[in-house]
Amino acid sequence: MSLYRFISNNILFKFDPELIHNLMQIILSSKLGPFLARIFATNFNHKSKTSIMGINLDSYVSLAAGFDKNCSMLGALDKLGFGYIVGGTITLHPRPGNLKPRIKRYVSDKSMINALGFPNDGLKKITDNLKKYNLKTPLVLSISGDSNEEIIYLYETLSEYCSGFEINISSPNTEKLKFFHNIDNLSELLAGINKIKNKPYMLKIPRFENLKDSNQNEQLTQFINTAIKHDADGIVLCNTLPISDKELKMGKGGLSGKLLYPNTKNTLKIVNKLFNNKIDIVASGGVSNSNEVTSLTELGAKSVQIWTSLIYEGPGLVKKLNKELACG
Repeated sequence: MSLYRFISNNILFKFDPELIHNLMQIILSSKLGPFLARIFATNFNHKSKTSIMGINLDSYVSLAAGFDKNCSMLGALDKLGFGYIVGGTITLHPRPGNLKPRIKRYVSDKSMINALGFPNDGLKKITDNLKKYNLKTPLVLSISGDSNEEIIYLYETLSEYCSGFEINISSPNTEKLKFFHNIDNLSELLAGINKIKNKPYMLKIPRFENLKDSNQNEQLTQFINTAIKHDADGIVLCNTLPISDKELKMGKGGLSGKLLYPNTKNTLKIVNKLFNNKIDIVASGGVSNSNEVTSLTELGAKSVQIWTSLIYEGPGLVKKLNKELACG
């Protein structure tokens, strides 16, 4: 057992997960953060070259949205060796998120459920954070909102601070996003972005539990066809999986972590067969080892995002994955 696993299992996991994440954010946002991150930094002899949305990457492994909601830890995260980092999700105005408790760990399954609902400090404060950095790692900003106008304004305002965008219309914990699940509404949003487009963007797709179901399969296909029709530069497969859990205040949330990997792999296999390299694909959900990364890239993913596996394996996971992928 690694030192991190020993500490997490015997100390960290005894406390509320959101409390631990907030404490980590305070540490990594401080001047001490980048110094501590260097301990786990990737040796850049270990590079796996790829690209997404036309952005050249030094690793297949990237950080998913939600880990650094306010873009306050980027100085530390920049040292770890990610291909790119997704900051956010950012909304126009500050949001407190949903009522607590809103996160629960499933430790034995190396998974978790969250019903966060986009808690973030809003555009103004996050923009102030972004002005501080001169990052080596490409930064992708996750943006969302309740209307076309809000998302388009975020895109236009934040474009100078990032290499590209992830348009999040798929969080299962934010009820108003269902507006964009109507294909006409989604088309209008993407057409609006295209009118001012100066940075590439990818669309984060909802996750479907059973793609053998014709209705779910059709919905997934419609999302991707719409992205392709409007010249989106990529898609992210997928967001968290909606499930119920009575211990959360909302009684439901989005599942992430190891339990999702079979669904991620199956979804990618179906999508790649249907669309055959017509759009860049990022695989997200349940990845925790280099064999899984390799399996997903062989199925057509240009990049793989991780998040929950960092909670269970620790910050050294990025270095480990990069080394194994480079040597493999």
